[in-house]
Amino acid sequence: MVEEKFPSLLYLWDKRTLYIGPLLEPLNLSQGAATLLVSLDKPFSFKIKGEEKSIDCTSLLLPAGLSVSIDTGDAIVANCNLDPLGADFSGLTCLMQQNKGKIAYDLKQYADFKQSYRAMYEQQLDSEAAYGLLEDLLENRFSQFYPNHAIDSRVAKVVEEIKLTVDDNLSVEDLASLVNLSVPRLVQIFKKQTGVPMRRYRLWHRLFVTAVRMGQGDSLTVAALTAGFTDSAHFSHTFKSMLGMTASAMLMQPNSINIVVQKTR
Repeated sequence: MVEEKFPSLLYLWDKRTLYIGPLLEPLNLSQGAATLLVSLDKPFSFKIKGEEKSIDCTSLLLPAGLSVSIDTGDAIVANCNLDPLGADFSGLTCLMQQNKGKIAYDLKQYADFKQSYRAMYEQQLDSEAAYGLLEDLLENRFSQFYPNHAIDSRVAKVVEEIKLTVDDNLSVEDLASLVNLSVPRLVQIFKKQTGVPMRRYRLWHRLFVTAVRMGQGDSLTVAALTAGFTDSAHFSHTFKSMLGMTASAMLMQPNSINIVVQKTR
């Protein structure tokens, strides 16, 4: 019996993003955000940069800023980019059973995550319903196992300012002044909280804005320019570097893809 093919889904929320579907090709990526990758059917493999041996697993937790190779074959996967301030990553770390360097894998609650992701995929849930399931998984259902995660309000304010001024490339000096810090101190605490430098986070958020604008009907070129990329080549290079595949491979899938944008209130 051949399993029914569903369109891939790309959910875009302000706090997290979630892709469900096949990845189509092996990925060599440099993480722009902490990520949880869960297979919905069969194991996949990963390999840390510089190492020869790959490891098979059904779930994988990656910190921001890490270079890794992933081969999902023809598996259907859920790839969730977690909140930028690290609360999701901190909590999920406690749910993983294995470690390899900075990578953790094999969720204890794999069956719960797989069930919720399958519901989103097979029912093609709308933004609100899917986010309810995701929030339950990440914030409620297993929170008794999570450690306290401190969030520096100054970093949170800078993250919000970057989001609000995506087309205005504020300088590091402007951002440091906003929270009454020196540039070196802001650079230090931002990297510690998010796992990536500010420039890297800004580029990551521009990818998010580009996807949102496309979900709202803009062409790729217009969406990328609106998000602050200097040109299509700049966007393409950033996409390939951070996500490990080309934008065309992601967006022009044989089974099609639905981009689901969070409704504004």
